[in-house]
Amino acid sequence: MLRNRWSISIVALIFIGALVALGAAIRPTAAARPSFQDATSTATETTTSEITSTATLTATEVTETATEATVTDTPTAVVTPTETAIPTATVTPTPGPITRARFWSFAVKFVCGEASASSTDVGEPSLRPGSYATEINVHNPNYRGPVPVFKKAVLLIDNGAPVGRAPATAAPGAIGTPIALDDDAATLEDCTSIWELTHPGTTPPTPLPLTVGYLVLLSPRDLDVVSVTTASSAAVGQTPGAITLDTVVVEGKRVTIPASAFPQGTFPSAEEFAAQ
Repeated sequence: MLRNRWSISIVALIFIGALVALGAAIRPTAAARPSFQDATSTATETTTSEITSTATLTATEVTETATEATVTDTPTAVVTPTETAIPTATVTPTPGPITRARFWSFAVKFVCGEASASSTDVGEPSLRPGSYATEINVHNPNYRGPVPVFKKAVLLIDNGAPVGRAPATAAPGAIGTPIALDDDAATLEDCTSIWELTHPGTTPPTPLPLTVGYLVLLSPRDLDVVSVTTASSAAVGQTPGAITLDTVVVEGKRVTIPASAFPQGTFPSAEEFAAQ
């Protein structure tokens, strides 16, 4: 029995010694672990430092971008002086006097007087023997107030003699004083008024000698112009023969005429030519 007790005691002592040895071995390992934690902490701090550096670079890029955005605002200030120059175009020059203008021109052919055969004529006469008359109607279709109507004549046959037979040419007479034609009003020209225009101060004879040419009507506005020419084979005082009637609607043309061609003080104002 005594031996058994000693054997148990020895085994217990050996077990306790083993535990003590095991505890001594574990302590150095536990002491080594804080150093590892320190190393880990250092590595963590290093990583944090790198992240801070990256944040600094990002902030720098943002600052540069903001600087570039500020520079792009500069051209906007350059546009402003160009816009301020626009009022210069609103300056309206003071209109001067009109020196020329575009008129409506109506060239109406007329034949007036007696045509007779003469032994002095060579070849065919300008017109077959007979009595001729032309009447011209002029109407103002506008409702814009009175319109001035000017007239001039170009004679090709005067007092029975050709004055404009080719290669000769006939020059026009001067433009006369205008008549004022009211809204929707009309007037007429005939052989008597044409004679008075071409032979001022002279009473037209009877019968009227052969007179042929153009009566030119000028107006700042369009007009209605119609001519009617009649012809008879009989002379005045004789039994009339056949009568010929010719009606022509005269179309106007636009022509530019200088103010110097008109009697002083008669040239129409700018308002007369509006919308024409």
